[in-house]
Amino acid sequence: MSILAIVALIAVPAFAEVQNVKVSGDIDSKMITRDNYNLGSGIAGNGSDDTDKWFMSTTRVQVDADLTDNVSTSVRLLNERDWNVETNATTDIDLDLAYVKLKEMFYAPLTMTIGRQNIRLGSGLVVGDPDTNDTSAISAASGTITAQDLSARKSFDAVRATLDYNPLVVDLFMAVINPGTIGSGNTNNDTNLYGVNAAYKFDKYNSEAEAYIVSNRARSATTKSITTDVYGVRGSLEPISKLVLNGEFAAQRGTFSATQDRSAWAADAAASYAIDYKWSPKVGVGYVYRSGDKAGNTGDYKAWNTMYEDQTHGIVANQIFNDNNEGGDSNSEIITANASINPIQDLTVAVDYYNFALAEKLTNLSTMNGTIIMTDKKTLGQEVDLSLGYDYTEDVKLGLTAGFFLPGDAFSNVNDSAASTVMADVKVSF
Repeated sequence: MSILAIVALIAVPAFAEVQNVKVSGDIDSKMITRDNYNLGSGIAGNGSDDTDKWFMSTTRVQVDADLTDNVSTSVRLLNERDWNVETNATTDIDLDLAYVKLKEMFYAPLTMTIGRQNIRLGSGLVVGDPDTNDTSAISAASGTITAQDLSARKSFDAVRATLDYNPLVVDLFMAVINPGTIGSGNTNNDTNLYGVNAAYKFDKYNSEAEAYIVSNRARSATTKSITTDVYGVRGSLEPISKLVLNGEFAAQRGTFSATQDRSAWAADAAASYAIDYKWSPKVGVGYVYRSGDKAGNTGDYKAWNTMYEDQTHGIVANQIFNDNNEGGDSNSEIITANASINPIQDLTVAVDYYNFALAEKLTNLSTMNGTIIMTDKKTLGQEVDLSLGYDYTEDVKLGLTAGFFLPGDAFSNVNDSAASTVMADVKVSF
């Protein structure tokens, strides 16, 4: 990774003739209703009435400039806010993207991307969102939006080298997650992410394969550094027309604490089929596994570290189960099924089903909505999501989504009420 650091240092500011400038962006306004996200818990501090309705907007403006045939830049500004909440934070315009791209740098297949940029590996199992798609660290600190799981922030401050040997593409990157204390000597308290991803597209069956190694290093000046090393493979193919198969497997190793190492794994498998019939029906099934850690375990920590995931398994469950070893993206087994149709032009109707179970039993569940009491069962529950999407014009999209989560036997009867959400949104792109 030292090569990436050297390139970052020599990338000094320069003035150049602008050949082309493109301005784009979007405005996405939502009405959101959420009911019983604490599953009806009456525990002190949780509240008995957990029904909220509010509006939020996400606004983005992006400027892309081509300087020469091989040099380009991108800057995107972002504002996320709940309606009628006027504070310095909610009216801030934040820097979402700011990077320079240098093609054929020193070497024809090499492209360097330097600055704040989106990085997503494969399906987003390991890398896709710097604070996971369950929350937004910046929004949580500033209080800009309530629905942090709907934040559009996905960018990393990173240096990325892409080697394009078509059909093989290799990416190497280094991202600064937390710089720690700067300007006060060698404190060794930073957090950095390193990775390499190799992707290959095959000539047959519209297939592709990826292999990756990702390492997250959280250093400390006083205690043992916390590390998470991930080794994974992912692939997809279309063995017959319109049948697509996907699979991914990843193992985690590293240091969990001063006394425990890390040993966890995750697996995804899915199939989808587009039926050649009017209304363009499409169906799919899938299986998701994330290892969990047993209560009282003193050996290797076995719960899957969600790291920087960007996946959603149920729009309600995604926000309720939002931490390591708490179901959902960690310590879970999920069976999925989905279907969609286009009954008329520009209208898509879709349904998604999820069946959740714990990989290992839990005693209590600490969520963003309070503490939830569990039993000695593993059945977390089921969720059904319904959605309508209508392309009003090429630039305007209308959406309506409803999600319903039904708790299973893993929840105590003091907090096993159904949770639901309804969202309506209008998105205009320009």
